[in-house]
Amino acid sequence: MSRVGTRQRRLVAMALGWVAVVVAVAVVTFIVVDRAGRGVGQATGAPTLPDVASSTGTLPAATVSGTAGSPGSTGTPTGPTESTGGTARTESFTTAGGTVVASCDGEQVTLESITVRDGWRFEQEAERGRLEVKFESRLDDDVDDAELHLVCVAGTPTPVGD
Repeated sequence: MSRVGTRQRRLVAMALGWVAVVVAVAVVTFIVVDRAGRGVGQATGAPTLPDVASSTGTLPAATVSGTAGSPGSTGTPTGPTESTGGTARTESFTTAGGTVVASCDGEQVTLESITVRDGWRFEQEAERGRLEVKFESRLDDDVDDAELHLVCVAGTPTPVGD
């Protein structure tokens, strides 16, 4: 009988060992997945944009980017931000759909970058010293499009009417 008792103890010990390993692996897996999954699927805040009314400095040429925030409430561009430096003057304009950075070298306006807000898309056209950028909301048909028409006035990008 002692032989059966020893076998039963070994069997119980192996079963308990197996359960302990399964629990340990499950806990480690849960912790790893929890840490890796934090923030996935959560809304991200818009990156902070500099205050275009008070920013100064020469902005480097940038690439056109996809998204940068949530839609604003107005399609009216803010005033230009002056830069100091060489012959080309760079200005930044913010609309409900995003931010446009343009520069002037004489009478030629050049698009430096566009930062589009979440839920918006843009179209651009440049011809004869004029830059036109149109932002359209992809999510809400009730939101007005935001258009920005820029020309160079005295070597500075300046918004003008259609």
